[in-house]
Amino acid sequence: MYLLLNTNTISHSLIQAFSWMLIHSLWQGMLLAVISAVVMLLTKKTSAAVRYNLVLVQFLLFVGACVFTFAWEWNKPPQQSMVQFGNAIGGRASALLSLNADGIRTFASTCVGYFTANAPMVVLLWLVFFLFRSVRMMRGLMFIHVAKHRQISEPVGYWKNRVELLCEKLQLKRAVRLLESGYVKMPMVIGHLKPVILIPAGLLAGLPPEQVEAVLLHELAHIRRHDYIVNFLQTIAETVFFFNPGLLWISALLRDERENCCDDMALAQTKNKREFIDALISFKEYSLYGANYAVAFPGKKNQLLQRVSRILGNKNKTVTSGERAFLIGGVIVLSAIIATAAIAQIRKVNYPESGSAHVYKQEQRVVQPAGTQVAAIAKQTDRPKRSKRRYVADVQKPVRAIENVAMANAEPLSPGEQLERDALAAKRWAEQENQQTVANNTKLNPEKEQARRDQEQARRDQEQAMRDQAQAKLDEEQAERDQVQAKRDQEQARRDQLQVKQPIAPKPAKPKNSVSVE
Repeated sequence: MYLLLNTNTISHSLIQAFSWMLIHSLWQGMLLAVISAVVMLLTKKTSAAVRYNLVLVQFLLFVGACVFTFAWEWNKPPQQSMVQFGNAIGGRASALLSLNADGIRTFASTCVGYFTANAPMVVLLWLVFFLFRSVRMMRGLMFIHVAKHRQISEPVGYWKNRVELLCEKLQLKRAVRLLESGYVKMPMVIGHLKPVILIPAGLLAGLPPEQVEAVLLHELAHIRRHDYIVNFLQTIAETVFFFNPGLLWISALLRDERENCCDDMALAQTKNKREFIDALISFKEYSLYGANYAVAFPGKKNQLLQRVSRILGNKNKTVTSGERAFLIGGVIVLSAIIATAAIAQIRKVNYPESGSAHVYKQEQRVVQPAGTQVAAIAKQTDRPKRSKRRYVADVQKPVRAIENVAMANAEPLSPGEQLERDALAAKRWAEQENQQTVANNTKLNPEKEQARRDQEQARRDQEQAMRDQAQAKLDEEQAERDQVQAKRDQEQARRDQLQVKQPIAPKPAKPKNSVSVE
């Protein structure tokens, strides 16, 4: 049972961590895209190798940030599902439009609760699209395997020797195999440990030797720079984060700068721009299944035009107008996210858990159900016996924050008062131990703990209703007694009025000449 519960907890934490990693990757990718755009604008006259390395650093930072975010969310305690926030997210959105700090905090907590409660749905939705992307990646890998072994032939010995000579010029120490293929229609590099250059059949005999050498130098430059590994990592990242526009833009920028770097290396050897541009124009651009996984020559159509214009004008690519609009929108979104997060943290700064607020929270925790107190006391009695001094220190520890100021100026307590204070401290300490136990149980089984709390709350509500009924009955009896007493007071007042209205009888007068007889 414990193993099953532990497995459920781990899977729940895994789903939440992965879901929040996907969500945080959106603003992380957008932030790095903005930084990459700034780098591109500041390095207009810099070499393609420097620009490529800077963009590669941004790409690796994104991957590292996602891994760190997943580890951070994994180590956090599992958050309870707040379905009531998820159901009210539409109603709370109006609070954000009012630009009220409290409304923004409420909206932020609502969004956090919504995504926490719907983490399985987020992961499920991602998984559906990820499977489609994975199928595409597997098709690319299958194309590479088939292209490497189907319809291939060895070229003439002249080109084998030329490839070895070009490898020496580029200081490439690995053995590179050159093959003609009837399965591909554009030159490409396949593999890293044992790289293979596939040339379309008839290309070696159909083009001038200078153009063929320019093509081979370009492909050997990819091998020299280990571009096959980076390209494969890019494909995996694009498959996982297919929904992230910032990462996709950085990845496309990385591919463009990689081709520029290989062009520069090839031009440095040939020193003939015209022959190299003719080699670029000689190939037709169209897409193949394995284009994302093999470093191909010459690339996309718009990329080919950009490469030719760059070679002729010695000018690096800058950010286009469409990309600027996208990045400006990204800056606005990032600013809104940062502002919302900052406002959401104001409450923690303005209301720290210390002073009177902390005392108020401590006093609130004193009220616990009777059953909970009994369980905490029973748990306390099961602990091993300790010395009296250590026990008193542990008992008084939870209430020191509450009674610190009062005890500083208080008079010495009598033994009875000290005993009463120690009993109160012991009671609070037991309640805090019970709260810790409840918190631990909540981490293990939040649904069961929530059901128990609901039952406890229902029981307290029922007891309160019974007390209210008893109090109402007492009030009714008191009202009846008051009515009887009022009637008695009225009767007494009536009798007093009648007594006042009765005439007083005159006393008989004594005769003046009367003689008393003894």
